[in-house]
Amino acid sequence: MKKSHASKWKRGITITLFLLPALVMFALVYLWPLCLSVVSSFTKWNGFEPMQFIGFKNYTDLFQDSNFTAALWNTLKWGLCAAFIHVPFGVIVALVLSRKPRGWKFVRSSFMIPNIISQSGMAILFMFIFKPDAGILNSILRIFNPDCNINWLYDPKYAFGAVTNMWLWFAAVITLITVSELLSISPELYEAAKIDGANEFQTDLFINIPLLKRIIGTGVIIAVTSVFKMFDVIFMTTNGGPGNTTINLAVMAVNSIVTQNKYGYANAIGLVTLVLGAVVMGTVNKAFGMSKETGE
Repeated sequence: MKKSHASKWKRGITITLFLLPALVMFALVYLWPLCLSVVSSFTKWNGFEPMQFIGFKNYTDLFQDSNFTAALWNTLKWGLCAAFIHVPFGVIVALVLSRKPRGWKFVRSSFMIPNIISQSGMAILFMFIFKPDAGILNSILRIFNPDCNINWLYDPKYAFGAVTNMWLWFAAVITLITVSELLSISPELYEAAKIDGANEFQTDLFINIPLLKRIIGTGVIIAVTSVFKMFDVIFMTTNGGPGNTTINLAVMAVNSIVTQNKYGYANAIGLVTLVLGAVVMGTVNKAFGMSKETGE
């Protein structure tokens, strides 16, 4: 018994030593900044002078700020677009590719290209597409209407939709993880469904979709949390404008630091974003039964 206890003790020490570098890096890179953000969100701090504790003033000011209301609403709308358009589109593409039609490997590879390009590069690309005078989109529209001169990124009527379309249809990550899951499904299920007379739509509806439940939930978490922290595309194209039409929480937080030196205020925005992300993860886990399936 003593020998067994000693071996368990040695094994525990060995595991701890192997985990220690990762734990130290996690504490330095994630845990310490998170704790600093939480503490500073209750202070008046410009990043240089000592923090001045002001209680919940940053949060009360935040919820009285019209820019924050617009940023929160825009962030939630983009989150809904990600959950109900971006993810389903990626899943539909995956269902088509899983049938391995002609050229499916080429489509799978080319569909990933927008994700290889950096976000800043994508922003510059779309700035040229949406230019009112020489942009590709207006040039095409002038074929049908020679007077078309829409300022897509700076007209309040079109700016939100223009920014949304910069990322909405590039669902390559969702497609790839869904295709991987589909290819792991046993062919015997499809053979049994075919014998029972099920068509392709019924196969997708009653076999593929139920089996993809957990991976779809994962895709929703990835997509929505990515939208919550989206910054590069908005900052480089509209910077939240015109007015606050396209502002989100990430852009508002950075602008609070860059233009106003309000680090405490910006960290309060960051914590609100963190809470939103946690709520999304909890809701998706419950809706898709991911915790239950994982534990089985």
